[in-house]
Amino acid sequence: MDFFDWDGATSGTIRRFHYLESDVSVTADLETLVRLVATDRLHPEIGTIEPWTNVATVIDALRNRGIRGNAVLTINQGDTQ
Repeated sequence: MDFFDWDGATSGTIRRFHYLESDVSVTADLETLVRLVATDRLHPEIGTIEPWTNVATVIDALRNRGIRGNAVLTINQGDTQ
């Protein structure tokens, strides 16, 4: 059973989770998330888009509930620090 295929469900909440084993591949899960967004079944709320160099500020804002939704960190070609 695919966790993300909720037949008949109209909403759901996913709390943070992590993989316990370092050798576990997240590829299938990421493919599923991309498919759900692409088919308009998942609507991620993006609260901010920032360069990855601002990660400390973004994490602080998330922890203090200063951002509603998700934070997207971008990596530009040439970013090396």
